[in-house]
Amino acid sequence: MPQESVWQNLIAIEDCFRGDVTEARLARQTYAVYDTPDGITVSLARCSHQGANLCYGYFDGRTIECPLHQGLFDARSGKALAAPATRPLRMIEARICEGWVQINRPLQKPSAPPPDNGPETGDSARRDQS
Repeated sequence: MPQESVWQNLIAIEDCFRGDVTEARLARQTYAVYDTPDGITVSLARCSHQGANLCYGYFDGRTIECPLHQGLFDARSGKALAAPATRPLRMIEARICEGWVQINRPLQKPSAPPPDNGPETGDSARRDQS
């Protein structure tokens, strides 16, 4: 069964740097928003090599260079293009809607409440009776 997802506003398009990479945060996660000639793309902001924030790297409109070890990635596909990066970036499905960059995120289902185990048993119940 496919996982349910929801489109969420990430950053207003007017707050994105034209032709550059912009850092955006949502629900304790940091994203890199790339304004490429082919349109807006989004990845997790952390380099797949050692976790540096790619938003501080050099962006030429198509590729993003990691500021830590100069690993290179295609900002449209996430593909690793130069060592030491070997794993692709985690790209996030994105769209522009009503002036916002939106990302498609898995729907967070509420966690189930803990089971009701009935009356207390064991040592703690015995201590309360004394």
